[in-house]
Order: sequence, then C-alpha cells, then structure tokens
Amino acid sequence: MIEIKDLSATYRDGKEKVLHNFSLTLAEKESYALIGPSGCGKSTLIKILCGIHTEFSGTILYNSRPLFDQNLSIGYVPQSYGLLNWKTVKENIYLPYILDQTKKIDEKEAKEIIEILELEEMLDKFPLQLSGGQRQRVALARAFILRPDLLLMDEPFSSLDSFTSANSQKLYLELWKKYNITTLAITHNIAEAVELGKTILIMSKDSGKIINKLDNPSFLNNNKLQKLEEMDKVMNVFSIVIV
Repeated sequence: MIEIKDLSATYRDGKEKVLHNFSLTLAEKESYALIGPSGCGKSTLIKILCGIHTEFSGTILYNSRPLFDQNLSIGYVPQSYGLLNWKTVKENIYLPYILDQTKKIDEKEAKEIIEILELEEMLDKFPLQLSGGQRQRVALARAFILRPDLLLMDEPFSSLDSFTSANSQKLYLELWKKYNITTLAITHNIAEAVELGKTILIMSKDSGKIINKLDNPSFLNNNKLQKLEEMDKVMNVFSIVIV
C-alpha cells in the first residue's frame, strides 16, 4: 500500500506552489485513474513518485516505510514515451537491465510481454521508424518487463488518434490483468479514465486535492452501456470541478 500524506510541491526554488497538503492512499495491485484540469498538479504528483521532482515536503510510504528508502522498482511511462532514438526497440525494452546488470531478466516473461504488445516484428527497428502507437507499446513493454512494484503513467495515450489509443489500451489491459501491478495513470480524458481505472480519482482545479473517489464497476469488462453510465457519473462530478 502507498500512503501519501500532506504532500506539498513547488517549482522555481519554492516560488511556485503546485500541490498543497495533498493526501492519497493507493491499495496494492489496484489500478487508479486520476483525472483533473490542467495545472492542478497531476503530472507533478507522478514525477514526485518516480523521483524526478524533488522539491516537495510531506510523507510518502510504501507498506509503512519511506518509499525512497526502499529498493523498489518503479515503472514510468511519460507522455513522450522516453525512448532512446539511437537504440533499437529491443535495446529500449531491455534498458533497465542494461543499466543495472545486477537485475536478472526472466526471458520467458519478457518474450510473453513483447508478444502481447505485438512487438515481435519490430525488435531490430529504431523508434523513429515506428508509428506513435508502436512507440507507446515499446514504452509499456519497458515498464512491464521490470515487473515494477508501482507503475506510473502520465497521459500515455494522449498523443494517439482514437483508434490507435483504443487498441493500445486494450493491449495494455491484457498485460495488467496478468500482472496486477499497482498503477496510477493520469489523464484529461474521461473515457480513458473509465477504461484504465478500477477507481477514478477526481482532482480539484485550484487546491490540488482529491475531491471525489469513484468505484468503477465497468473496469475490465466490455459492457458498453455500463461504461457510458460510468462516464456520465465522472462527467457530472468533473463538470463541477472545471467551472
């Protein structure tokens, strides 16, 4: 379980506040979608959790111990995918193990992840030879191959067209069902939040706090009517936030 308590974050040496006394608990092996207006601190939260942004105060615990005092694997999928253009697809996917050779890779599991994400024929290509959807799947493969304790995704499907996004989400969910990794995905898109989150968290515009938490019974099912009902619920709450 991850417990975030009284988290406050700043930029520009403390001159610009983004989050203030933010608290949130994430249960283990659950998938959360965080939705909120631009500028409310969603991306900052993700960057703090993966260790990129360090200007913050407050407490972040993993199973009752400080998150950053533990040797945890944290998977991060940024909006830009974070691929190295001079490395092949295979090298990008295996990058965590190239950088840290003390880690032992499960080749059978890696092969399965690559197959589920339909990347077998692209392993010798370079990122610039791929479409946006293909690059996005490479970033997902790199994150899953780590078998992370926590998976963080910063609007991972936002730059894709609707068809490619839907297909990538479907492949991602196939992997998630298999590995049940504790996941926090942020998005502006209500339909995407309903697709990705078993629990949907709605963040306020100004205070950067969670103002509503909705259980999503349509998560991992194909009941379109139920998904539309959940989208309507989220829209009703979110419309109040953005006014």
